[in-house]
Amino acid sequence: MPNPTLWIAFLVSCAGVLFGYGITSIAGVLDTLSDVFALTLLETQFLVFILVAGCFAGAVMAGPLSLRWGRRPTMAVATLASACAYAFLLTAPTLTGLTVARALAGITIGLYSMVIPMYAAETARASQRGAMVALFQLAITGGILLSYGLALWLDASGQWSLVLGAGLAPTALAALGLTVLPESPRWLAARGRHVQASASAMRLGLAGEWRTLPDSPLPATPPAGLLRQGRVPGVLALCSTLFILQNLSGIDAILYYAPRIFGDLGFSSSAAALGATFGLGLTNFIATFASVALVDHLGRRRLWIGGSAAMVVGLAAVIIAAHGDSPWLGLAGLCVYILAFAVSLGPLPYVLMSELFPSALREQGIALASAVSWLFNALIALTFLSIVEAMSLSGAMLLFLGVCLASLLLGIRLLPETRHMPLEAIESRVLAGLPLRELGHPRHAASPADT
Repeated sequence: MPNPTLWIAFLVSCAGVLFGYGITSIAGVLDTLSDVFALTLLETQFLVFILVAGCFAGAVMAGPLSLRWGRRPTMAVATLASACAYAFLLTAPTLTGLTVARALAGITIGLYSMVIPMYAAETARASQRGAMVALFQLAITGGILLSYGLALWLDASGQWSLVLGAGLAPTALAALGLTVLPESPRWLAARGRHVQASASAMRLGLAGEWRTLPDSPLPATPPAGLLRQGRVPGVLALCSTLFILQNLSGIDAILYYAPRIFGDLGFSSSAAALGATFGLGLTNFIATFASVALVDHLGRRRLWIGGSAAMVVGLAAVIIAAHGDSPWLGLAGLCVYILAFAVSLGPLPYVLMSELFPSALREQGIALASAVSWLFNALIALTFLSIVEAMSLSGAMLLFLGVCLASLLLGIRLLPETRHMPLEAIESRVLAGLPLRELGHPRHAASPADT
């Protein structure tokens, strides 16, 4: 198979663009939809929420489906459903049709959010694994930028159905990538299909690091038993917490409601708010380029700790801007926040969850962590405007700042460094019950007092 790395990167990129575009495409047309359908504040929040609720459902479904069917069939089902949802959105449906289509699109995004990082981690070389999974986050930010840019371009014409339905394009490209790539060799090996696993590893260019044991049985301990083995409960708690911190740090509120936030900060017109939103998306996209290179160079711990600290600084600037009627300071603060998020809390939960779960539990563990992520994402989508109405914008940002401080402390105390480590080496440490900080490289382990 020529250039397997490029084909994996292509699939990851298409799925990531679809992910980012789908979750934020409504941001630029939310005011238009509110006018067209005469939505109340609660109805507006619900229209944002319904897609995220679908994402939660998709993430819950992803584990059993990918475990039973495999990675490729699950991604194929998601791609087909995505095509149906976005094709229907292009028809400018009624409010009921719009709600149903967004729910279906959300289910596909939830499936992608779990299966794509897992497939990338299982098919990429160890030296490229972090960058490949981080590429998913880069593509998500690319999709976000595209949604903001298209909304800004079409703002005057009010073509909301085109903005919402344009996700059909990356869906078609993802389908192309699926036709080329094989099933994950690690999934095949876990099913006892070692000959096919070896063939898949050869096609993916993994022959140099692939180790098959044709005569070895499947793990004697079932997944339910593994949940209590070694450090697995701690890994599950850690990965779930990383996603909770990612969502409660404020990123979802900013991505979904950016034009409204910039309006509250003092940008006087809809066009100005959309322009500032596009600038934020551009900052996010450019910064995530750096994360792809840095995640395997500087490592996971440094990026998480440094990024969390910088997010605190950025949100503090937004709070000052909200009190002092300084919209440009608010924009600068949000750009600092986005820059830091893009190299830390954005990609790293996906990277770490795809590395830390043992192979026999990878589907269930990642699905559960992803579901927790979408649950808190939905919470923010459904309540942010109400929180701002009750506490003001600065009050909401102060809550997010507190979450970023908690993220900083967690990174210092618990986060392991896993860069360049084979998945099998990480798994052996997890099952041996080593403390969380010691699941990665020994030089990054905690002192005895920390564990």
